[in-house]
Amino acid sequence: MKSIKLLSGPNLVLLALTWTLVILIASLVSLGNMPSVEVPGKDKTIHFIFYFVLTLLWNFALQKKYKIWSLKFIIVIAVIIFGIIIEVLQGVLTKNREADIYDVMANSAGALIALIVIFWLKNKTFEKKF
Repeated sequence: MKSIKLLSGPNLVLLALTWTLVILIASLVSLGNMPSVEVPGKDKTIHFIFYFVLTLLWNFALQKKYKIWSLKFIIVIAVIIFGIIIEVLQGVLTKNREADIYDVMANSAGALIALIVIFWLKNKTFEKKF
């Protein structure tokens, strides 16, 4: 029960902000000559997961405070725009990274699938209560 209380209100907003900053830093900071193992599709899967989680976190952080039906769509649009801006910044500000339309597609897919999950969870919760 304590861990559920920790993931509510201001703590959830802080978690969403932290996750947003993690994505921003991971996308724009060079890791130097770190060794890496190439797994086909791994990069796009990571993009999908990061933006899926980002969308869920912001939705859960804001849904109780702001009971606006369209907020879910606003969050998804904001997350997609954030992903596009990050990709543009990678092409403009970094030397070892480049903008990639497939990253934008993976980011957007993560956000859109998160929206479907949000509606699915809302319907499941509604069915249990009534």
